Amino acid sequence: MFSNNLLIVDFPVHLHGQFQNLANLIEFNLIPTNASCALSELSAASNSENGSAIMVHYLENPLQEIGYLSAELFKSDLHIAFCPALNVELEVILISSGFHGAISVDDSIAHQIQSIKQVQDGDISFNPKAVSKYILQRKRIPSSGNRAKILAVTTKKEQQVLSLILHGLTNEEMAKELNISVNTVKMHVQNIYKKTKIKNRGQLFAFAAG
Repeated sequence: MFSNNLLIVDFPVHLHGQFQNLANLIEFNLIPTNASCALSELSAASNSENGSAIMVHYLENPLQEIGYLSAELFKSDLHIAFCPALNVELEVILISSGFHGAISVDDSIAHQIQSIKQVQDGDISFNPKAVSKYILQRKRIPSSGNRAKILAVTTKKEQQVLSLILHGLTNEEMAKELNISVNTVKMHVQNIYKKTKIKNRGQLFAFAAG
């Protein structure tokens, strides 16, 4: 048994084998479930304090099904949408709905693994164009109140990292942009989280909008 758990929610049976192979490759326990049982399954699986729990939701018709997902389910843990096809508009809606990443049926196993690992590491995994559009649509510039809070507790370098996060850059892209190592970027990101009492980038976007 691994310490990390991958819950596949409402998945058709023919996709279970594919995700079992994927779970084995990234050393996650695979737990098939449905939306109505997901919270109880998650509670039963969360025995390890150090492990991660990620829910991958199969959405055959995302625009119809998103509205039926329980808000309670999205109050904790990490969520990835798995859809037959993706586009920028759909990914913007998924970001708005609380998902941390999105992958499609046609994505390679390598890309699916990369997305899951990104989400596990506290990043979001969406098309950068979707992230930018999401930010611009909602004018994701910190309000005067939250801007003051952020500026009061962060260093200039952390503020640079924050700006790049809000523009949808990954840790690797930020490292290249700032000419620093990925580990240094991760250190700045974790410092921002600690100082603002935020757990992940999804919450950071929400804080920036407040």
